[in-house]
Amino acid sequence: MTENKLNLAGKALRVINVVVDMITFIIIWLVLSMGLLLLGLDQTFIDETGEQIPIVPFIILLPTFWGYYLFAEYKFQRTVGKLLTKTRVVAFTGERPTVKQIIIRTLSRSIPFEYFSYLVTVEGIHDKLSKTRVTKFEKTSLY
Repeated sequence: MTENKLNLAGKALRVINVVVDMITFIIIWLVLSMGLLLLGLDQTFIDETGEQIPIVPFIILLPTFWGYYLFAEYKFQRTVGKLLTKTRVVAFTGERPTVKQIIIRTLSRSIPFEYFSYLVTVEGIHDKLSKTRVTKFEKTSLY
């Protein structure tokens, strides 16, 4: 399948994906943070006002973000947002993305202002750098 024949997801679906995935990520991060704090990993630092702030939630923030996307998109080609909008990640060719493409896609989501790229085009920077697309899910697919 060539890129021209892919049934690409539109801007509205992509925005829904981002919102749902951010909510999902925040829930996962909060549950992990609370679990680690309950296990006694409650190291804190004192800010300029004298208040103690736990550092564990901040330490696991980025690894949790990356882990969510790496696992979901590599294992299922779909995040929770994509599941709800019936979309999935594919390579430019329409085939299953490689682990390298998913890693590039995931890490490039951390580029500042990456999500503003949707204002210009339906593709995000993470799509372009990883040579992937988000398409409408078709049940007739072989994978």
